[in-house]
Amino acid sequence: MTPHPDEIVKVASGSLIEVELWQTTLTEAGIESRVVGTELTAGLGSALPGSIELWVHQGDVERATAAIRYAMEHAKDQPREEHGHPTSERVPPNPNVPHPRSNPNPF
Repeated sequence: MTPHPDEIVKVASGSLIEVELWQTTLTEAGIESRVVGTELTAGLGSALPGSIELWVHQGDVERATAAIRYAMEHAKDQPREEHGHPTSERVPPNPNVPHPRSNPNPF
């Protein structure tokens, strides 16, 4: 028996961020999809890795898997934005403002 093209099937699973990025890729390719399992992250966080799934219509499986594969291969080629570590610049003390850790009235 051949699957019906409107049957819904899972094409990928991963973290919430990965699956949402893949869903964006599919949307841009004109492929309707649905993210399933997001309710699991609310209470469990990352306790269930790979528990978020991406589902599409059976008729779109080949295009969807090709689009996801392409996105994964080219994500490595994308330059990553570097974020430096925060620095702590010393600010000279203002004699008119008490130090936040000092007790202005010790008695």
